[in-house]
Amino acid sequence: MKKKNRNRDDTPLIEVQSVSFSYDAKHTGRALNRVSFFVNRGERIAILGHNGSGKSTLVKIMGGLEAPIEGKCLINGTDIQTMNFRDLRGTIGMVFQDPENQIVAAMVEDDIAFAPENQGLPSNEIQARVDSSIERVNMIHKRDSAVYALSGGEKQRVALAGALAAKVECLILDEATAMLDPKGRIDVENALRELHSEGMTIIQVTHQIEADNFDDIQHVIVLSHGQVIWEGNTSEFWNDAVSLGFGIPDELKVQKYFAEHNIKFPDDLADIKPKILTHTQRDNLAEKFRIENLSFMYDDVNSYVLRNINAKIYSGEWLSVIGRTGSGKSTLVQHLNALYKVQEGKIYFNGSDIPQKGEEVHSLRQKVGLVFQHPEDQLFSPTVREELAFAPKNAGFKNHELDDAILYGLECVSLDKSFLERNPIALSGGERRLVAIASVLSAKPDCIVLDEPLAGLDASYQKKLLSMLSRLRDEGKTVITISHDLNMALNYSDRILMLRDGTVIQEGTPHEVLEGIMNTLEPEAWPDVLRLSSEVRRVNQNFPLLYNYEDFISLIL
Repeated sequence: MKKKNRNRDDTPLIEVQSVSFSYDAKHTGRALNRVSFFVNRGERIAILGHNGSGKSTLVKIMGGLEAPIEGKCLINGTDIQTMNFRDLRGTIGMVFQDPENQIVAAMVEDDIAFAPENQGLPSNEIQARVDSSIERVNMIHKRDSAVYALSGGEKQRVALAGALAAKVECLILDEATAMLDPKGRIDVENALRELHSEGMTIIQVTHQIEADNFDDIQHVIVLSHGQVIWEGNTSEFWNDAVSLGFGIPDELKVQKYFAEHNIKFPDDLADIKPKILTHTQRDNLAEKFRIENLSFMYDDVNSYVLRNINAKIYSGEWLSVIGRTGSGKSTLVQHLNALYKVQEGKIYFNGSDIPQKGEEVHSLRQKVGLVFQHPEDQLFSPTVREELAFAPKNAGFKNHELDDAILYGLECVSLDKSFLERNPIALSGGERRLVAIASVLSAKPDCIVLDEPLAGLDASYQKKLLSMLSRLRDEGKTVITISHDLNMALNYSDRILMLRDGTVIQEGTPHEVLEGIMNTLEPEAWPDVLRLSSEVRRVNQNFPLLYNYEDFISLIL
């Protein structure tokens, strides 16, 4: 194990001393095994690790939500298990991947005020904290909204604002930006930088390894199988990232290539004559869905969430639905298997009106599988085996056919048979997402709809999942993904549907929607390669807009 020596406060803010933990009552398997490290006041630390490495368990222990079976977690030198609850919550604030786990009030402003109210603060101080926190997460326009009417990303911002309103010494974030759009992640990153500059200690558990975010992080800790296997600063991490199983951001790969070939960017590319790249396009595909003038509003919300949506989705294609948080993406795709009934407009499935009730809806849902944004919303069985058996059983699978369907779902998401007897709720967030996907795929639907499929997954599982979805598409299945990951949408989709404020603003192949993405998002929110190719165009108008690293490098060879 590589472990970087660094200065240690006499009494660190947090010190984890040989902590072990098990979810098994007999302690036969350990989620954490003799984990030790410290966090000084004012540090910003990233905790990384592949799915199931113990990151979220460690976060719960540092937040006092779980007790170690061995070892101690000290906060300001005091064993966290002996601390007064109010003192602990005044010191450590937490934001989880699923905001539903910590939102307690019905209205946005009331939820953000919850922590300072429980701290017994005067009303003027409570209001000042609410105002400051809601502005930092860019949710002022939603302060009077009902929480249930918010999108997943908007709820995540509310949860973060609630933690900020408590004005804690240390903020711990467990995949807290996984559901945010690129602009939302930038807003949160700017808020975290400001808080860090003011002296707050910040600990982030994340799979989103981005060059811009990491330049403010002072120390990185890597977990594997419940143990610390690596520690060091960010420069050292980038040197070891590949050997540790992590990907390198495209921006850093390009910088390294330029340095190795002594290329001054972008000036040395001013006279290059790039070769023409061809873009493959799938033609003559049968229509799977046709959406005509679809509009929708939620009960008690006096405004349209979707307005006059028109779109076509074809058999054997991969369509990505993108757009800012709250643009209506999840609401739109949940119409495709009749979770939401058509209020205005029409939806056709295989040329016929999409069913709205009765046995026909049951038949539709066997053909159109949906994986929700939060996998907990659809996991209910005591074992993974039973979870994966539920959909194929309802579809009439029996005996060997049912057993084969269970194994098929498991293999699709690259989980081994040891998961079959495990309880889904005891799995890591990423593993639960994979089980949710497997539970839909086990019934072998014609069309699979996935809401934020990569959220909470490490680089290895992301690569395997994307490969599997590409294979299903090539086999003739229709794949529909909602994602804030523009790299995924651009590099894997056949077509992209872009929403804003409940309307379609762009539809076409990845190459066709590039201008729309650039016009809608700030440059810092663009994928790395798109931003770099745009910079080249300032000195070379013939250079094309690109989003793929290999294409970018091939043009400058």
